[in-house]
Amino acid sequence: MLKRFQFDFSDLDVLSNYFRKEFNSYEDSDRIFFPEELGNGYLSYYKMTDQVFLLINNYTAHCDIEFTRTAIDEKDIILHFRKYALNHAIRPDEIVSTYENGYTPGNMRCLHAAKAEKVCIPKGATIRSVMMVLKYDFVKKYYDKPDSHHKMEEYIRYTHKHIDKFYLSYKQSTLFDQIVQPEVNNVESYLYYIARGIMLLETFWKDALHWKTDNDPFVINSAQVENIYKISFYLKNNLEEPFIGVDKLAAMAYMSRTNFFNMFREIHNETPLEFFNNRKLENSYTMLFTEKKSMKEVMKRLNYSNSSKFKKAFYNKFNVYPNISS
Repeated sequence: MLKRFQFDFSDLDVLSNYFRKEFNSYEDSDRIFFPEELGNGYLSYYKMTDQVFLLINNYTAHCDIEFTRTAIDEKDIILHFRKYALNHAIRPDEIVSTYENGYTPGNMRCLHAAKAEKVCIPKGATIRSVMMVLKYDFVKKYYDKPDSHHKMEEYIRYTHKHIDKFYLSYKQSTLFDQIVQPEVNNVESYLYYIARGIMLLETFWKDALHWKTDNDPFVINSAQVENIYKISFYLKNNLEEPFIGVDKLAAMAYMSRTNFFNMFREIHNETPLEFFNNRKLENSYTMLFTEKKSMKEVMKRLNYSNSSKFKKAFYNKFNVYPNISS
C-alpha cells in the first residue's frame, strides 16, 4: 500500500488542517497523530512568529508513504534538521528524497520553498526531524543584500552537495532531541517548543552568517562522527565511574588520539574531560534540586572525593552552591 500526500508550506494553518483531515485527527492537541494503518507517531506544527514556522516529525511508517511538497512562488527558506539516513537527487524542477532505516548522528540542510520536493518514506522507516520555514519577510533584510544573497545561495547549494559535512553540534543535537523527544512525556507546552526552536534557529543563523567558503565545514567521514557520538553516549552513561582518559576513548573510537581529541572538541565545543565533568555537574544539579538528594549522597554516587572542589566547580557552573543541609 502506498499513501500519497500533496501540500506546500505557504500557510501553517492550512497545512495543519490538511493533515488533521487526512488523518481524521480532530483531537484538541498540539499533535496530529497518525492513524494506525499509516504509522505510529505524530506531526506537530507551531508558529514561532508569523514569519517562522516550526514543524516536528516523529513517527514510524506502517506503509510506504510519499509526500509531495509543491513549490511556491516565494523566497522562503526551509531548514531541515534530521537524525535518520537520507538519499536525495537534485533535479531541475524538484528534489527527490528517499529515507532509510539507518540512524545518523544528525545533520541539516537548507531548501528553497520555490523548489518542489518529493519525499519517499519506506514502510518501517522511523522519521525524526525538525523543520523550520523562514518566510521571506523574516530573511529579506539579510537576503536582499547582494553579497548576502550570494552567500546564502552558496550555503544552500553546499548543504545539498555535501550534506555529510553539516553535522549537528552538541548544542544542536541536544535541542533537536528536546524538541523531537522531550524527556517529559506530557510536555505539550507551546512555549516549551518555541523556546527550543528559537535556540536551534539561532545556531543555524550564526553558522550561515559566518560561513565563507566550502572549506569551512570540517571535512570528516560519517563513521568517525558516529563514533564520536558513541563515545559521548558512553561518557553520559558512565558518570559514576572515573574518567578513563583520552587515550582509551580514542582507542574505543578507532581513531588516533590527536584526531579524536580535535574532532570531539569541534563537535561538542568541549574537550572530552570538560564534557564528562559538565555532564556530571548537570546530573548532580538534578539530583540535588529535583530529586532532593543530599550532597553526601550525590558525591558518593558520582564519585566526587573532595567536597571543596565539588562545591567550587558547582558554583562556577551554576552560580549557586549545592545544598549542604545534609
